[in-house]
Amino acid sequence: MRICFVAEANSSHIEKWCRYFLSRGHEVHVISFTRGEIPGARIHWIDLGLEGEESDLAKLKYLTQGRRIRKLLKEIDADVVNVHYATSYGAAVALSGYRGYALSVWGADIYDFPKKSVLHRLLLKYSLSRAECLFSTSRAMARETRKYNRKKRIEITPFGVDVELFSPSKRSRSSDDFRIGIVKKLDPKYGIDVLLHAAALIRSRRPEIALSLVIAGTGPAEEEYHALADTLGLSGCVTWTGFIPQEEAARVWADSDVAVIPSTLDSESFGVAAVEAQACGVPVVISDIPGLMEATRPGYTSLVVKRKDPEELAEAILRLHDDPELCRRLGRNGRKYAVERYEYLRCFRHIEACLERMI
Repeated sequence: MRICFVAEANSSHIEKWCRYFLSRGHEVHVISFTRGEIPGARIHWIDLGLEGEESDLAKLKYLTQGRRIRKLLKEIDADVVNVHYATSYGAAVALSGYRGYALSVWGADIYDFPKKSVLHRLLLKYSLSRAECLFSTSRAMARETRKYNRKKRIEITPFGVDVELFSPSKRSRSSDDFRIGIVKKLDPKYGIDVLLHAAALIRSRRPEIALSLVIAGTGPAEEEYHALADTLGLSGCVTWTGFIPQEEAARVWADSDVAVIPSTLDSESFGVAAVEAQACGVPVVISDIPGLMEATRPGYTSLVVKRKDPEELAEAILRLHDDPELCRRLGRNGRKYAVERYEYLRCFRHIEACLERMI
Protein backbone atom coordinates (compact mmCIF):
# COMPACT_ATOMS: atom_id res chain seq x y z
CA MET A 1 0.00 0.00 0.00
CA ARG A 2 1.28 3.46 -0.89
CA ILE A 3 0.27 5.87 1.87
CA CYS A 4 0.54 9.65 1.90
CA PHE A 5 0.22 11.57 5.15
CA VAL A 6 -0.42 15.30 4.90
CA ALA A 7 0.90 16.46 8.24
CA GLU A 8 3.76 17.97 10.25
CA ALA A 9 6.88 16.01 9.33
CA ASN A 10 8.55 17.07 12.59
CA SER A 11 5.77 15.64 14.78
CA SER A 12 6.73 12.72 17.01
CA HIS A 13 3.24 11.27 16.53
CA ILE A 14 3.52 11.37 12.74
CA GLU A 15 6.96 9.77 12.97
CA LYS A 16 5.41 6.88 14.95
CA TRP A 17 2.70 6.43 12.33
CA CYS A 18 5.29 6.40 9.56
CA ARG A 19 7.56 3.94 11.39
CA TYR A 20 4.71 1.51 11.87
CA PHE A 21 3.57 1.55 8.24
CA LEU A 22 7.15 1.32 6.97
CA SER A 23 7.69 -1.70 9.23
CA ARG A 24 4.70 -3.31 7.56
CA GLY A 25 6.29 -2.91 4.14
CA HIS A 26 4.16 0.00 2.95
CA GLU A 27 5.52 2.91 0.90
CA VAL A 28 5.15 6.10 2.93
CA HIS A 29 5.09 9.73 1.76
CA VAL A 30 4.56 12.87 3.85
CA ILE A 31 3.50 16.28 2.51
CA SER A 32 4.47 18.87 5.11
CA PHE A 33 4.75 22.62 5.61
CA THR A 34 7.54 22.05 8.15
CA ARG A 35 10.96 20.50 7.78
CA GLY A 36 11.46 17.01 9.09
CA GLU A 37 13.27 13.76 8.46
CA ILE A 38 11.68 10.36 8.95
CA PRO A 39 13.99 7.49 7.96
CA GLY A 40 12.44 5.44 5.18
CA ALA A 41 9.67 7.94 4.37
CA ARG A 42 9.79 10.40 1.49
CA ILE A 43 9.15 13.95 2.70
CA HIS A 44 7.63 16.47 0.28
CA TRP A 45 8.31 19.83 1.93
CA ILE A 46 6.34 22.90 0.88
CA ASP A 47 8.41 25.87 2.03
CA LEU A 48 6.14 28.72 3.14
CA GLY A 49 8.80 30.58 5.12
CA LEU A 50 6.88 29.98 8.36
CA GLU A 51 9.57 28.28 10.44
CA GLY A 52 8.93 29.33 14.04
CA GLU A 53 5.68 31.21 13.24
CA GLU A 54 2.53 29.89 14.89
CA SER A 55 -0.07 32.66 14.49
CA ASP A 56 -3.34 32.13 12.65
CA LEU A 57 -2.38 35.00 10.35
CA ALA A 58 0.88 33.30 9.38
CA LYS A 59 -0.90 30.00 8.82
CA LEU A 60 -3.31 31.61 6.37
CA LYS A 61 -0.59 30.78 3.85
CA TYR A 62 -1.59 27.12 4.28
CA LEU A 63 -4.90 27.89 2.61
CA THR A 64 -3.20 29.21 -0.54
CA GLN A 65 -1.40 25.95 -1.27
CA GLY A 66 -4.28 23.92 -2.70
CA ARG A 67 -2.87 23.74 -6.21
CA ARG A 68 0.59 22.63 -5.01
CA ILE A 69 -0.90 20.00 -2.71
CA ARG A 70 -3.16 18.65 -5.45
CA LYS A 71 -0.19 18.46 -7.86
CA LEU A 72 1.91 16.56 -5.30
CA LEU A 73 -0.92 14.17 -4.52
CA LYS A 74 -1.35 13.46 -8.21
CA GLU A 75 2.40 12.78 -8.61
CA ILE A 76 2.54 10.52 -5.53
CA ASP A 77 -0.59 8.64 -6.67
CA ALA A 78 -1.14 7.14 -3.23
CA ASP A 79 -3.55 4.30 -2.60
CA VAL A 80 -4.79 6.17 0.46
CA VAL A 81 -4.30 9.68 1.86
CA ASN A 82 -4.55 10.53 5.56
CA VAL A 83 -4.61 14.23 6.47
CA HIS A 84 -3.83 15.28 10.05
CA TYR A 85 -5.32 18.29 11.83
CA ALA A 86 -8.62 19.61 10.51
CA THR A 87 -8.01 23.34 10.42
CA SER A 88 -4.57 23.69 8.88
CA TYR A 89 -3.60 20.76 6.70
CA GLY A 90 -7.22 19.64 6.59
CA ALA A 91 -8.45 23.00 5.36
CA ALA A 92 -5.62 23.21 2.81
CA VAL A 93 -6.47 19.79 1.33
CA ALA A 94 -10.20 20.57 1.40
CA LEU A 95 -9.56 23.74 -0.62
CA SER A 96 -7.35 21.82 -3.06
CA GLY A 97 -10.39 19.97 -4.39
CA TYR A 98 -8.84 16.56 -3.72
CA ARG A 99 -11.35 13.94 -2.65
CA GLY A 100 -11.36 10.53 -1.01
CA TYR A 101 -9.09 11.02 2.02
CA ALA A 102 -9.29 10.31 5.74
CA LEU A 103 -9.00 13.31 8.07
CA SER A 104 -7.58 12.86 11.57
CA VAL A 105 -8.74 15.46 14.10
CA TRP A 106 -6.31 16.19 16.92
CA GLY A 107 -7.81 18.35 19.66
CA ALA A 108 -7.34 22.11 19.49
CA ASP A 109 -8.68 22.06 15.92
CA ILE A 110 -11.99 20.73 17.28
CA TYR A 111 -12.19 22.18 20.79
CA ASP A 112 -10.57 25.62 20.43
CA PHE A 113 -10.50 26.72 16.78
CA PRO A 114 -14.26 26.91 16.09
CA LYS A 115 -14.85 29.03 19.19
CA LYS A 116 -12.72 31.88 17.86
CA SER A 117 -15.29 33.27 15.42
CA VAL A 118 -18.08 32.38 13.02
CA LEU A 119 -15.53 32.24 10.18
CA HIS A 120 -13.37 29.77 12.11
CA ARG A 121 -16.40 27.57 12.71
CA LEU A 122 -17.41 27.67 9.05
CA LEU A 123 -13.88 26.75 7.95
CA LEU A 124 -13.87 23.75 10.30
CA LYS A 125 -17.25 22.59 9.02
CA TYR A 126 -16.05 22.87 5.42
CA SER A 127 -12.86 20.95 6.18
CA LEU A 128 -14.78 18.12 7.86
CA SER A 129 -17.33 17.96 5.05
CA ARG A 130 -14.72 17.33 2.34
CA ALA A 131 -13.15 14.24 3.90
CA GLU A 132 -14.40 10.75 3.11
CA CYS A 133 -14.16 9.67 6.75
CA LEU A 134 -12.86 11.07 10.03
CA PHE A 135 -10.45 9.64 12.59
CA SER A 136 -10.57 10.66 16.26
CA THR A 137 -8.24 9.53 19.04
CA SER A 138 -11.09 9.39 21.55
CA ARG A 139 -14.85 9.00 21.76
CA ALA A 140 -14.96 12.27 23.70
CA MET A 141 -13.45 14.16 20.76
CA ALA A 142 -15.68 12.28 18.32
CA ARG A 143 -18.70 13.63 20.22
CA GLU A 144 -17.28 17.15 19.96
CA THR A 145 -16.59 16.65 16.24
CA ARG A 146 -20.21 15.65 15.61
CA LYS A 147 -21.28 19.14 16.67
CA TYR A 148 -19.79 20.32 13.37
CA ASN A 149 -20.53 17.33 11.13
CA ARG A 150 -23.15 14.68 11.86
CA LYS A 151 -22.94 12.82 8.56
CA LYS A 152 -19.37 11.53 8.34
CA ARG A 153 -18.31 8.19 9.74
CA ILE A 154 -15.86 8.65 12.62
CA GLU A 155 -13.36 5.89 13.39
CA ILE A 156 -11.88 5.84 16.91
CA THR A 157 -8.10 5.53 16.52
CA PRO A 158 -6.46 5.99 19.95
CA PHE A 159 -2.75 6.62 20.39
CA GLY A 160 -1.13 3.39 21.54
CA VAL A 161 2.07 3.01 23.55
CA ASP A 162 4.94 0.56 23.45
CA VAL A 163 4.22 -1.48 26.56
CA GLU A 164 7.65 -3.10 26.39
CA LEU A 165 9.32 0.31 26.58
CA PHE A 166 6.83 1.77 29.05
CA SER A 167 7.02 -0.93 31.69
CA PRO A 168 7.48 -1.37 35.46
CA SER A 169 10.84 -2.96 34.61
CA LYS A 170 12.19 0.54 33.89
CA ARG A 171 12.03 1.46 37.59
CA SER A 172 15.56 1.96 38.90
CA ARG A 173 15.41 4.45 41.80
CA SER A 174 16.50 3.50 45.28
CA SER A 175 15.63 6.67 47.20
CA ASP A 176 12.78 6.65 49.72
CA ASP A 177 11.28 10.04 48.84
CA PHE A 178 7.63 10.28 47.76
CA ARG A 179 7.98 11.17 44.09
CA ILE A 180 5.43 12.78 41.80
CA GLY A 181 6.22 12.59 38.09
CA ILE A 182 4.91 14.33 34.99
CA VAL A 183 6.12 14.30 31.39
CA LYS A 184 4.29 17.03 29.46
CA LYS A 185 4.94 20.15 27.43
CA LEU A 186 5.30 23.16 29.74
CA ASP A 187 2.22 24.86 28.37
CA PRO A 188 -0.52 26.52 30.47
CA LYS A 189 -3.20 24.10 29.24
CA TYR A 190 -1.41 21.17 30.90
CA GLY A 191 -1.83 22.58 34.42
CA ILE A 192 1.75 22.41 35.72
CA ASP A 193 1.02 25.50 37.80
CA VAL A 194 -1.88 23.64 39.46
CA LEU A 195 0.49 20.81 40.37
CA LEU A 196 3.04 23.24 41.83
CA HIS A 197 0.38 24.89 44.00
CA ALA A 198 -0.83 21.45 45.15
CA ALA A 199 2.75 20.48 46.05
CA ALA A 200 3.12 23.67 48.09
CA LEU A 201 -0.07 22.82 49.99
CA ILE A 202 1.24 19.32 50.76
CA ARG A 203 4.57 20.68 52.00
CA SER A 204 2.89 23.21 54.28
CA ARG A 205 0.45 20.68 55.77
CA ARG A 206 2.63 17.58 55.88
CA PRO A 207 6.25 18.74 56.18
CA GLU A 208 7.29 15.26 57.34
CA ILE A 209 6.67 13.87 53.82
CA ALA A 210 9.87 13.74 51.76
CA LEU A 211 8.08 15.11 48.72
CA SER A 212 9.85 15.43 45.37
CA LEU A 213 8.65 16.37 41.90
CA VAL A 214 10.20 15.42 38.58
CA ILE A 215 8.86 17.59 35.77
CA ALA A 216 10.02 16.63 32.29
CA GLY A 217 9.48 18.79 29.23
CA THR A 218 9.99 22.20 27.72
CA GLY A 219 7.55 24.80 26.49
CA PRO A 220 6.41 28.42 26.42
CA ALA A 221 5.67 28.59 30.18
CA GLU A 222 9.03 27.17 31.30
CA GLU A 223 10.44 30.37 32.81
CA GLU A 224 7.08 31.18 34.42
CA TYR A 225 6.91 27.76 36.09
CA HIS A 226 10.50 27.92 37.34
CA ALA A 227 9.75 31.31 38.90
CA LEU A 228 6.52 30.00 40.43
CA ALA A 229 8.33 27.04 42.00
CA ASP A 230 10.84 29.47 43.54
CA THR A 231 8.05 31.70 44.84
CA LEU A 232 6.26 28.72 46.40
CA GLY A 233 9.44 27.54 48.11
CA LEU A 234 9.68 24.37 46.03
CA SER A 235 13.09 24.87 44.46
CA GLY A 236 14.73 22.22 46.61
CA CYS A 237 12.25 19.49 45.77
CA VAL A 238 11.63 20.01 42.04
CA THR A 239 13.82 18.47 39.34
CA TRP A 240 13.38 20.01 35.88
CA THR A 241 14.74 17.61 33.26
CA GLY A 242 14.00 19.62 30.13
CA PHE A 243 13.25 17.68 26.96
CA ILE A 244 13.84 13.94 27.26
CA PRO A 245 13.56 11.08 24.72
CA GLN A 246 10.97 8.32 25.04
CA GLU A 247 13.41 5.94 26.76
CA GLU A 248 14.04 8.47 29.53
CA ALA A 249 10.33 9.31 29.76
CA ALA A 250 9.66 5.65 30.53
CA ARG A 251 12.15 5.83 33.41
CA VAL A 252 10.60 9.04 34.78
CA TRP A 253 7.16 7.44 34.86
CA ALA A 254 8.39 4.12 36.28
CA ASP A 255 10.41 5.86 39.01
CA SER A 256 7.38 7.87 40.17
CA ASP A 257 5.18 6.90 43.09
CA VAL A 258 2.31 8.87 41.54
CA ALA A 259 1.85 10.26 38.03
CA VAL A 260 -0.13 13.50 37.78
CA ILE A 261 -1.71 14.87 34.60
CA PRO A 262 -3.62 18.01 35.73
CA SER A 263 -4.63 19.40 32.31
CA THR A 264 -7.10 22.27 32.32
CA LEU A 265 -8.61 22.34 28.80
CA ASP A 266 -10.79 19.89 26.89
CA SER A 267 -8.37 20.10 23.94
CA GLU A 268 -6.39 17.38 25.76
CA SER A 269 -8.22 15.03 23.41
CA PHE A 270 -6.60 11.81 24.62
CA GLY A 271 -4.25 11.19 27.55
CA VAL A 272 -1.34 9.35 25.96
CA ALA A 273 0.81 10.46 28.92
CA ALA A 274 -1.66 8.78 31.26
CA VAL A 275 -1.46 5.57 29.22
CA GLU A 276 2.36 5.65 29.38
CA ALA A 277 2.28 6.07 33.16
CA GLN A 278 -0.28 3.27 33.58
CA ALA A 279 1.83 0.98 31.39
CA CYS A 280 4.68 1.60 33.85
CA GLY A 281 2.49 0.35 36.70
CA VAL A 282 2.10 3.77 38.32
CA PRO A 283 -1.16 5.12 39.82
CA VAL A 284 -2.43 8.18 38.01
CA VAL A 285 -4.19 11.33 39.19
CA ILE A 286 -5.94 13.16 36.36
CA SER A 287 -8.18 16.18 36.04
CA ASP A 288 -11.78 15.76 34.88
CA ILE A 289 -11.02 16.17 31.18
CA PRO A 290 -13.10 13.76 29.06
CA GLY A 291 -10.13 12.64 26.95
CA LEU A 292 -8.05 11.92 30.05
CA MET A 293 -10.83 9.98 31.73
CA GLU A 294 -11.22 7.90 28.58
CA ALA A 295 -7.49 7.06 28.62
CA THR A 296 -7.78 5.70 32.18
CA ARG A 297 -10.42 3.82 34.13
CA PRO A 298 -11.39 6.16 37.00
CA GLY A 299 -11.45 4.39 40.35
CA TYR A 300 -9.71 1.34 38.90
CA THR A 301 -6.46 2.81 37.51
CA SER A 302 -6.79 6.50 38.36
CA LEU A 303 -8.17 9.13 40.71
CA VAL A 304 -10.02 12.05 39.13
CA VAL A 305 -9.98 15.60 40.50
CA LYS A 306 -11.65 18.79 39.43
CA ARG A 307 -9.54 20.73 36.95
CA LYS A 308 -7.75 23.89 38.17
CA ASP A 309 -8.27 22.83 41.81
CA PRO A 310 -4.93 22.49 43.66
CA GLU A 311 -6.74 21.75 46.93
CA GLU A 312 -8.49 18.67 45.52
CA LEU A 313 -5.31 17.58 43.72
CA ALA A 314 -3.30 17.81 46.95
CA GLU A 315 -5.92 15.71 48.77
CA ALA A 316 -5.78 12.99 46.08
CA ILE A 317 -1.98 12.83 46.22
CA LEU A 318 -2.04 12.62 50.02
CA ARG A 319 -4.64 9.86 49.83
CA LEU A 320 -2.25 7.80 47.71
CA HIS A 321 0.68 8.59 49.99
CA ASP A 322 -1.29 7.46 53.06
CA ASP A 323 -2.64 4.30 51.43
CA PRO A 324 0.23 2.27 49.90
CA GLU A 325 -2.11 -0.63 49.12
CA LEU A 326 -4.34 1.68 47.06
CA CYS A 327 -1.22 2.87 45.24
CA ARG A 328 -0.17 -0.69 44.44
CA ARG A 329 -3.66 -1.74 43.37
CA LEU A 330 -4.15 1.20 41.00
CA GLY A 331 -0.67 0.62 39.59
CA ARG A 332 -1.29 -3.09 38.92
CA ASN A 333 -4.67 -2.34 37.38
CA GLY A 334 -3.17 0.42 35.25
CA ARG A 335 -0.54 -1.88 33.76
CA LYS A 336 -3.19 -4.47 32.90
CA TYR A 337 -5.52 -1.82 31.44
CA ALA A 338 -2.82 -0.24 29.25
CA VAL A 339 -1.66 -3.60 27.88
CA GLU A 340 -5.18 -4.78 27.11
CA ARG A 341 -6.54 -1.54 25.63
CA TYR A 342 -3.69 0.59 24.31
CA GLU A 343 -0.80 -1.63 23.20
CA TYR A 344 0.46 0.31 20.19
CA LEU A 345 0.60 -2.52 17.66
CA ARG A 346 -3.05 -3.33 18.34
CA CYS A 347 -3.97 0.34 17.90
CA PHE A 348 -1.99 0.66 14.66
CA ARG A 349 -3.43 -2.55 13.24
CA HIS A 350 -6.86 -0.99 13.67
CA ILE A 351 -5.72 2.19 11.87
CA GLU A 352 -4.20 0.08 9.09
CA ALA A 353 -7.47 -1.82 8.66
CA CYS A 354 -9.39 1.48 8.50
CA LEU A 355 -7.11 2.78 5.73
CA GLU A 356 -7.26 -0.48 3.79
CA ARG A 357 -11.06 -0.33 3.78
CA MET A 358 -10.83 3.05 2.03
CA ILE A 359 -8.96 1.66 -0.99
